[in-house]
Amino acid sequence: MKKPQSIMSIFNIAKSAKGHIRDLKESFHSRLAAFSSGRNRESQQELEADFLNVLEKWGIHSSENIGEVIFCLRLRLWIFTILPIGYGLILIATRSLNSLIIFLMLAIPCLFAILTTAWRIWVLKNLRFVPFTRWILSVFGLRG
Repeated sequence: MKKPQSIMSIFNIAKSAKGHIRDLKESFHSRLAAFSSGRNRESQQELEADFLNVLEKWGIHSSENIGEVIFCLRLRLWIFTILPIGYGLILIATRSLNSLIIFLMLAIPCLFAILTTAWRIWVLKNLRFVPFTRWILSVFGLRG
């Protein structure tokens, strides 16, 4: 029995989508492995021991540039704050499910960017490296 053309096109689209999802999953795992490779306990302790190592890893050439870097990070913080607020206003005006989905897809990465930027500002202002997880727990009062 021959299948209608529309069903065949649906199967073809599903096969290509499955391949795209597999590629995205492999890409995500390779990026996660690359991210985790330099995050062992020894390298974290090295960063905590000498603040100049933090500056070097973050691409800051001297401690005299810290004020300029903090200024740029604060600008970045404003951008990541204004973006979801602006789209939230659009969401309120349109009240559609598509706008809600787009808002969530925008707001979640922006929230993470806000947290990491605030952490970097804190580290640079205090001239002391604290791992992100320890910092985020202390901000919410879960661990000192």
